[in-house]
Amino acid sequence: MDKEKLERVEELLLATKLQNERGSMIYSADSTLTKGDFYFLGQNPGGNDEAKYGKDTILNQLLYSAEHNEYLEGEWKGTKGKIHQHNIKRMFEDLELNLKNIFSTNLSFIRSSQTETYSRNLKQDYDIFWPIHEFFLSIVEPKFIIANGAQPRDFFKKKMINISNKEKKEMRSYGKYIHFANSFTGSLITEKLTLENLSVLAIPHLSNVTNNLEDYENYYKDGVEWLKSKI
Repeated sequence: MDKEKLERVEELLLATKLQNERGSMIYSADSTLTKGDFYFLGQNPGGNDEAKYGKDTILNQLLYSAEHNEYLEGEWKGTKGKIHQHNIKRMFEDLELNLKNIFSTNLSFIRSSQTETYSRNLKQDYDIFWPIHEFFLSIVEPKFIIANGAQPRDFFKKKMINISNKEKKEMRSYGKYIHFANSFTGSLITEKLTLENLSVLAIPHLSNVTNNLEDYENYYKDGVEWLKSKI
C-alpha cells in the first residue's frame, strides 16, 4: 500500500479509537487495495490470533501485514478454523476467481472466535468502521460484493437503494435449517461514494458446516455454482 493510502487508512482507524483492539483489517495483500471487480467481505476476524506483527492489534496488522494474505498463507487454528479456510479457498476456485488478487476484509475489524464471544456491540461497530469501508470501496470501485454470511449481505441491503434482481437459491439442507444463496443489484450512494449497478452475491457463512472437508461438496457447492452464474 502506498504511503498516502496507508496514512489515510491509519487516520480513519485512529478516529474510531479502536485501533488497539485485538483484530485485523485487511485479510488480503495490501496491493489488492486497488481498482478491481470484486470486494470479499466477512463479518469479523476469527480467533486466529497469530502474533505475526507483535501485539495482536488492528493497528499493528494494518502497519505490518504488507503482502501477507491471511486466507492463503495464514495458519488457521483448530479443525473448524482449518475447514473454514478450506471452504473459502474452494469457493473462489469454483467461482474461477483468483483469491490472491481480490481485496478481502470484514465489516468489523475486531477479533472474536465466534459471534457469541464478540466483546462489544457488533452492529454498532459495523457503523463505527463504515467510513473505512467507504474509503476502501472508493478505491476498489467493485462491481460485486461477495458476502460471507447474512450479516454483510443484510448490511449492504440496508445501505443500498434501487435494489432489483433479487434472487435466491435454496441450498442443500443442513440440520433443521433451510439456507439460501442470495443475489441482488442496486446503487450504493453516500456523500463520499457512488457505486451504481453494484451486485451483492451472498453465501451462508462458510463456517456454518465445519465437521469435515467433504461438507463443502455436500452443502455449499451447488449454491456457489449458482452464484457463479450471476457474475
